Parts: sequence; structure tokens; C-alpha cells
Amino acid sequence: MIKLLKDIRSYIKLKTKEKSFKRGFFCENNYIFEYLEPYILKKIKREKILIISFTDLNQSKIDKSSIFVFHTNFFRELTFLTLKVKILYSSTPDLNNTIFKKSKFSKCKYIYLHHTPVSLNLIYNSNAFDSFDAVQTISTFQNKEMKEIIKKNNLRTRPFKSKYLFIEKQKEKSKQNITDTDLLIAPSWNSGFYKLNCHILLKKFLEGTGISYQLRPHPMSLVKKEISKEELSKLNIKIDETDMLRLSKYKFLITDWSGIFIEFALTFKRKAFLLNTPKKIVNQNYLNYTNQPIEISLRNVLGKTYDIGSIKNIIEEIKNLKSKGKINEHPDIKNIVNENFY
Repeated sequence: MIKLLKDIRSYIKLKTKEKSFKRGFFCENNYIFEYLEPYILKKIKREKILIISFTDLNQSKIDKSSIFVFHTNFFRELTFLTLKVKILYSSTPDLNNTIFKKSKFSKCKYIYLHHTPVSLNLIYNSNAFDSFDAVQTISTFQNKEMKEIIKKNNLRTRPFKSKYLFIEKQKEKSKQNITDTDLLIAPSWNSGFYKLNCHILLKKFLEGTGISYQLRPHPMSLVKKEISKEELSKLNIKIDETDMLRLSKYKFLITDWSGIFIEFALTFKRKAFLLNTPKKIVNQNYLNYTNQPIEISLRNVLGKTYDIGSIKNIIEEIKNLKSKGKINEHPDIKNIVNENFY
């Protein structure tokens, strides 16, 4: 009842102020806000920006009077259906396939901005981008995929090339050169990482090595109850619980199929260590597209792959690299990034 009353009040406030906004952002939660923040901060330098969210946003750079939070699905859907702005930016896909729907009361344009550099076919539903007026592409890989999606689905959607500003933010932080933890373990969700006890094996082989580490569970792993923070705490595995991921905190990265290995390569021009857990596939039709997903085509270029039985070898390699001190950029990664990312 409290959530409902809060939503009624938020909806009334939104409707009274709506005319003062031409552009808005749908920031579903704090995780998505991390990625949209650079775009929001650029826009608010020029005009007042509306922000719609499903959770309270932990930030201080934006006027709170421009943020409207809705907790119940009824008011979330109602807000979208009655929205009156010219442009809405989002990093939440599946427009019109969920409670995130196009407005019935305005000719609002919907623009998709990415929160990951991965394939548009492998981890998204088949029609995830069909209802957007424009979709950002941050690499030649995504640009080719989007063009093929448009052709196959006979869409009017416009792909546009744009920088992945989240990486620019990470690069700025890395200039501070503050590394206080050796290793970040950041698995994807729905990859079998926890079911296969990878977190337990990593902890076992890390003990006594002098390698400091933290594990950052994917938000969806917590939502889907693949693991809980309580379970990790009982295992004495330290968790990176920061809302804003700071890659520059770490020298090394272990993941599986998460797009973070691409972000790591983009930021530092270095290879991550990749565990060969079962491939995370949301769209089984990805094989029907001619353009191979970047997670597959560049997996052994931007990262070093290991089977689960070879976890000990990863730890030994990290131990050796740590003892040498400075870790150099990889020339192959530098070339690929310069040639393929905008």
C-alpha cells in the first residue's frame, strides 16, 4: 500500500512537470544508471532532463526533482503509456514486449543506448530492438549486426555509430593509477558458473597465494538466485558491492562469458582470463545471422580461455605476472580496438 501511495504521488508530480521536459532517460536501476550516467551528464549541460526509474538512484550529480521512481507495475506501465516527451533514451531492451511500452499520447522517439559491448543477437531476444527508432552501435560488430536485424525484420530503425562512454569513464579513473586489489572475478549470469562451483574452486586455489581478490556477482545472478551475498559471505569470499564498478581497482580479471572481458580489453588493452563455462545464449536463433557474435569471434583474441579443470593454471599465471610488476598493453588488442570500436 505504501508503494502504491508513493507511485500515485510520483505520477501526479510527473504530470504537473512533464511539459518542462523535452528529453528523458529510462534508468531502470542503479546498475543501468552506471552506463547511462555519461550520456545524462552531457545532456543536462544543455537542458532539463527527465529520469524515470524503478529504484531509488544513488547519485548526487542530478537534480532530484527531475527523477521519478515507480515501484508498482501498474504505475510503471501507465507512466510509459502516457508519457509526453519528444525523445526517451533507454538501455533496457524489449520495448513494447514488456511493461516498457511506447506512449499512446505522444510521438516520442525511442533511442537505445548500450550497457555492454556484446553481440546484439546472442544475449538479446529476437525482437529486442524492433520497436526502437534508433539503436546505438559502438563497434563495427554491432553495426553489422544491427543492419542485418533491420533487413531480416524489415524495420525502419536507424543504427547510429557512437562512442561507448562507459569506457571513457573507466579510462579517466584508470589515470588515477589506484590499484588496491589484484583480481576481479566477475562472471556472467545463466552461465553455470556457480552451479559448477567455479567460485569455490577459485577460492581454493587463491588461498595462500598472496593474490587479493573480490567477486562481483552479476545483478541477475542475485535476482535469479544462482547465488546470494549471504552464501558468498559464508564462504569468506569478499564481494565488490559498489554501485559504480571501477575496473581500475584491479590488475587482473577472471570471467566466463560476460561482456566485461571486452570492456577490460577496451580500457587497458590487456587480456582477461576466461573460463569455458556453458555459453550464455538467450536467443537460440543467433546462428541464423551471418555476423558472428563478438564474444565468440574475439574470445581468444581479447582473452585467454581455460577449461574449468585448469583453474589452478590461471592462478599460477596471475601469480607470475604479479611478481613481474608492470603489465604491458597487448599490441593485437590495441590494433583491434582502434580498427573496430568508435
